[in-house]
Amino acid sequence: MNKLTVGFEVHQPFRIRRDMFWNPIYRGYLEERFIDMKVNREIFEKVRRRCYVPATSIILEEIERGEEEGRDVKFFFSISGTFLEQAEKWGRDVIELFQQLSYTHNVEFLAQTYYHSVTSMWEDLTEWRDQVKEHAELIKSYFKQTPRTFENTELLTNNRIIDEVGKMGFNAILSEGIERELRGKSPNYVYKHKDSDVSILFRNYRLSDDIAFRFSNKAWDQYPLTADKFSSWVKSTPGQNGLIFVDYETFGEHHDQSTGILEFLRWLPSSLNREGISMTLPKEVSKDVYDNFEFHGTTSWADIRKDESSWLGNIMQWAYDDMVRRSEMPSKELGKERLKLWKYFTTSDNYYYMFLGEGGPAEVHSYFNAFGSPIDAFINEFFAINVFLDEELHKLNVKNEPYFFTSMDKRSSVAWNQKEFMEILKREPKFKSHEANLRRWLDDAQEN
Repeated sequence: MNKLTVGFEVHQPFRIRRDMFWNPIYRGYLEERFIDMKVNREIFEKVRRRCYVPATSIILEEIERGEEEGRDVKFFFSISGTFLEQAEKWGRDVIELFQQLSYTHNVEFLAQTYYHSVTSMWEDLTEWRDQVKEHAELIKSYFKQTPRTFENTELLTNNRIIDEVGKMGFNAILSEGIERELRGKSPNYVYKHKDSDVSILFRNYRLSDDIAFRFSNKAWDQYPLTADKFSSWVKSTPGQNGLIFVDYETFGEHHDQSTGILEFLRWLPSSLNREGISMTLPKEVSKDVYDNFEFHGTTSWADIRKDESSWLGNIMQWAYDDMVRRSEMPSKELGKERLKLWKYFTTSDNYYYMFLGEGGPAEVHSYFNAFGSPIDAFINEFFAINVFLDEELHKLNVKNEPYFFTSMDKRSSVAWNQKEFMEILKREPKFKSHEANLRRWLDDAQEN
């Protein structure tokens, strides 16, 4: 390959209190009752010190050095809205560094869901669309860029999502280059989805994971990994354009500075240049379409299975997700701080903490888990969303059973009163046939 696109996922969630069940708080500021702000601040400030400031400073320096030496140094970032909220609270200097990157015109900021949520997996995509729009507006306000490339949460991708991405006006989407979907095709080309004008850039997960997971592994037969060695691998890899996409915390947090990871980041652009490899941005290569493509399932970049099962693969995750969806309409009816907190509940990390598995995937989940175990996560998170919903129903004076909308035998939106029922019909015309059930449901509620 003679082109390489390199970018980073930048995200921090608002973690639910780890003692929510064991030490419930029923009075006081709503956010503080459910969200562990102390832990969130401690984690953000630690990663800010170890990764966000030093890594971003290095990238800025290398872009400037590249300009002086007559070569382009380019990177892209996908930054969640919850990260930027935390940076506003505890690291305004990080935002200023990202803004300096934007001023160079050598950095592209992608769109994603504001809350880094699992809402693209819901039957009703209304909330997903709202979060994508909210995030695009946020990126424009902070970095003066209108995102043209989309990265769905954790690279969750399927035909339905790509169709929606095209309708929202994006030119390209990032996806995982998993063999079961590529079916013999190389991830190192740009493809166009067969039913839309959306280009697909597949992550080369082997090269990406050499940095993200294997860099500091002394038992790895390629240890130590240097920028020169990595660049030679890229050069010898067949294809048109490679995509490297890793968690930003790789640089200084997942791999400590003592491993040389920050120096690897510093010297990577010049090493690529010596190999004759151009650094590109997603928006620049999205039109270089090599072939058409169609998905046969849902993919992600997580774990061995690389599908949605890391977030929606067991009964605890299903139960939590069902309660989150039951809370949607009451939260939107009440609005303000209730709605904001509900959106935090949709964040993918809350689901990820409840993953059950063995071996390597379980070790990775354990490393990122904000709780002691998946069971501990479920106890506290499920209790939190139940308390949250119960309070909302009390405020709305709801005493009846909910109405569950279904589509293709899948549970979709949930209404608790006539107002919510009609709002769902308004936003999802496909549920028009349910209108005949409204009177019967309300009559049953009055009888009970």
